[in-house]
Amino acid sequence: MGKKLLRECIIIGGQASGGHVLGKARDRNYRPHLEIIRDLTEDGIEVVYIHDKDTNYLEGMNSEGIGIINAALLVSADEDAANKFWGRRKKKGTSKDGPRIARALTFPKLSQVIKSLVGYESGLKGHTFVGSPTSLYSIEMTSKHNPVVKKLDPSTGFDVRTNHGEDHSEAGYTPAGFPDDYVSSKVRKASATAAIADLEDYEEIMPAIATQQFEPESNYNTMRKVDGDAGMRTSSQVMMHLDRLELLCYLIPGECTFEGIVDKTPDDYDPVIKINVKEYDDE
Repeated sequence: MGKKLLRECIIIGGQASGGHVLGKARDRNYRPHLEIIRDLTEDGIEVVYIHDKDTNYLEGMNSEGIGIINAALLVSADEDAANKFWGRRKKKGTSKDGPRIARALTFPKLSQVIKSLVGYESGLKGHTFVGSPTSLYSIEMTSKHNPVVKKLDPSTGFDVRTNHGEDHSEAGYTPAGFPDDYVSSKVRKASATAAIADLEDYEEIMPAIATQQFEPESNYNTMRKVDGDAGMRTSSQVMMHLDRLELLCYLIPGECTFEGIVDKTPDDYDPVIKINVKEYDDE
């Protein structure tokens, strides 16, 4: 049987540099091929998103200042994606979450985006942070748990989610079902929360968790480099400033292949979302 394609992450929502921000550290047990796509909807809404070409997963923001990031709760992953990655199937485009997020980003209003995220194609599972320059929300749902939608209060500090349930205690990694992974999820959340607690510059947030707090191959690090088929490795990070309409993509050397920015907008279109791609030093 092929190796399972695992999806574990840290997502962050809060306030920095004078506006609302959303960030994510993306952990994978494979090395994804990534591209950034800029496109324009039929209604004239610009969308920019990071696209995983291996699984068709994506997330990003639109020109209304609405951004979406997600972390898995059912981390056992889908077999279609695993089979595709290991060559047992040749069909591309295995993620159902990518199209869910892509559709949601076509809407101009946050209420419409949230409605799409919880309702379209049975909804986006896992932990989701979705926000605009005026509001931030968390959504937590799985195939077995109804969505819990909560408005976040950025004035109280950053909100962080990993891969265990918050509103649904039985969701994701649990002490009984996956004790080691549950501890990893709890420790990574606590470490990330502590690392970014006092930060005001949004460009410092993701580098603050691109660190190792434990032994190099520990599964508890916020920057993971665990070898083996099931070993999780941080492959990239994303940070979005929703007020400024800026998307930062951080590449981890050796952990992903970046294939560039694909601009699908008309030649005479003047983009409003700023894209900045950065690569960490290879250490």
